[in-house]
Amino acid sequence: MLQAVDGSIVNVAVPQIQNELGASLATVGWVVTGYALASLIAMPLSAGVAARVGVRAYFVAQVATFTLASVACAASRSAPTLIAFRILQGFSAGGLLPLSQGILMSLYPGERRGTAVALVGVAAVLGPLFGPPLGGVLTDHFGWPTIFWVNVPLGLLSLLLLRNLQVQPAPRPEGLDLRGATLLAAALISLQLGCAHRAWLLAPALLFGWLFVKRERTARSPAVDLSVLRYRPLAGTLAAAPLYGIGLYASIFLIPLLFERQLSMTAATTGLALAVGAVTSGVLIVCAQPLLSRFRARSLCAAGAVLFALAMLLLARIALRSSGDVYFPQALRGAGTGLLYIGMNGFAFEGIDGHDLSTSASLFYMLRQLGGTAGVALAASALDGFGQTGMVAALVVLAVAAPLSLVPMAAANRRASAEEQARVSA
Repeated sequence: MLQAVDGSIVNVAVPQIQNELGASLATVGWVVTGYALASLIAMPLSAGVAARVGVRAYFVAQVATFTLASVACAASRSAPTLIAFRILQGFSAGGLLPLSQGILMSLYPGERRGTAVALVGVAAVLGPLFGPPLGGVLTDHFGWPTIFWVNVPLGLLSLLLLRNLQVQPAPRPEGLDLRGATLLAAALISLQLGCAHRAWLLAPALLFGWLFVKRERTARSPAVDLSVLRYRPLAGTLAAAPLYGIGLYASIFLIPLLFERQLSMTAATTGLALAVGAVTSGVLIVCAQPLLSRFRARSLCAAGAVLFALAMLLLARIALRSSGDVYFPQALRGAGTGLLYIGMNGFAFEGIDGHDLSTSASLFYMLRQLGGTAGVALAASALDGFGQTGMVAALVVLAVAAPLSLVPMAAANRRASAEEQARVSA
């Protein structure tokens, strides 16, 4: 919850931060961008570092650093200082979500994995839901530093609750491949900036990514243990994660613009409509355990993809006609993303234990976020180039992307089944 709230709470305070610190909008924009980049880099590396120093020790250190960085952000009186501490905050926040999922899945093994999925999912859904309105209230009434001060009691409460946490397995006393970590950081930064600002950076991103994979496959102590790809369901889900991210983040980007610009809805009404989707998604995620106990994970993914695609087509129809009911598509969108989240987690992490859990979760969330970055950039380009037609086309593309995310998962399942049959025959 701490990580999820802070990922969205700052955006609404950017104008006030710009006015009070006297910096340009491009400079202040790095308060958001610097945090996002640092978090993205830390995410895949967190499992490797935690495996070497101990999951509990690393997790506690991350929460403590995040809390101290929040205090430093609140006390900052210049844009460069604020940006520097936001980057530190991003590095400490990057591992919180995947490590939380890894810890919870180790505490709820086997058939109780759905409980872990629900607990992490609720935090991931409620954070972005409460972040922007909370940030707006605090900024308007008490000033922008309070959006960082609010992290302090949450951080201290987290540290208090972590005192008795016992997590296995024990740490591995070995080094970390710093060259691999550097290549990964270069690839992620180039890819993130290439999607959002400079398309030419996509070429070096691919080069750095290829060099990173080549390096990690031969390194004695890899920064990111890519051997987890031996789990076929996980590999298929990781291939689908960018498409899931594109649909999730691009739809959240497009919908407020559709409602406010074309339908002339107020910000409050738009927020209420978006909340319908968040509540629907949250209710389903809370029910992850009974859903996974009763239905196959692949069936939940298929149902989620169909509902999400239907929601996007209804929204495309609204965009084409500039009228229509907005609440029903939002409920469908929330149900679709919720079922996809439950199904993907249930499918990907079955049979994975130990340090592999945190590594697998970190790769899933990293690829989902990268897909989201690309989706928002492409959606913005469509709107800039084609206006209302671009809005309709973007929503139709999102409707198609949802079922496509099932293809790599189905292929991985067929391959895993074939390998299992081969072992039985042998």
